[in-house]
Amino acid sequence: MAVFSSGGADIAYEVAGEGYPILLVHGFAGTAEDNWGRTGWVQALTRAKRQVVTFDLRGHGKSGKLYEPTDYTMEKMAGDAVALLDHLGIERADLIGYSMGAGIAMRLAARHGARFRFVVLGGVGGRMLEPSSFGAATAEALEAADPETISDRTARGFRLYAEGLGQDLRAIAACARAPREGAATDFLGEIRNETLVIAGARDDMAGDPAVLAARIPGAKAETIPGTDHMFALPNPMFKGAVMDFLTGYV
Repeated sequence: MAVFSSGGADIAYEVAGEGYPILLVHGFAGTAEDNWGRTGWVQALTRAKRQVVTFDLRGHGKSGKLYEPTDYTMEKMAGDAVALLDHLGIERADLIGYSMGAGIAMRLAARHGARFRFVVLGGVGGRMLEPSSFGAATAEALEAADPETISDRTARGFRLYAEGLGQDLRAIAACARAPREGAATDFLGEIRNETLVIAGARDDMAGDPAVLAARIPGAKAETIPGTDHMFALPNPMFKGAVMDFLTGYV
């Protein structure tokens, strides 16, 4: 992966294919390769004649590691994405974010909407509008000396996932503890892009995508049967729904 500097962090990125650009933003504790390469998204999009831009979020994968929670605000991570587009000379692109990456994509669409054409928010739904203890519980799990002592099932799952990818657990814990300023409802109404909100029917972390889509002017919602948060990205029906949304507007 190539590297550039953004806001005090080295950001690792890759560009594949030729055509209209699309920026992919991975989820918490993941990497570009795990979310978008291994699951077939890069291959599918390059076959569809797209220039695919992926990157490891700050603190994740091959990007630089930072250890203060304030280094991982949504504004800073969204800023890295805009800086990457600037670095590559891309004025406008389509945008897909998954899970935490969808949260970043929401911020991008609201604050930098002119830089994006169509927006896909994956692995999110009505639960994003509710108070959550995810950050604190997950940070504690990442910092635990022994994973077997972690009682929170979801937090333990993220610990094992991060370990399996060889992540720097201290950096990922700092990301989990980051202040998440402002409720999602504070800026969702500012999004003017054509937007799809999509999640698996068994995705308890996301909740109903229609609830979230109702807060975004003109947004569409899709629920994919039989899949959950961890297995939606490789799901052919999930991928097909996103590709149909993107190609339907081209």
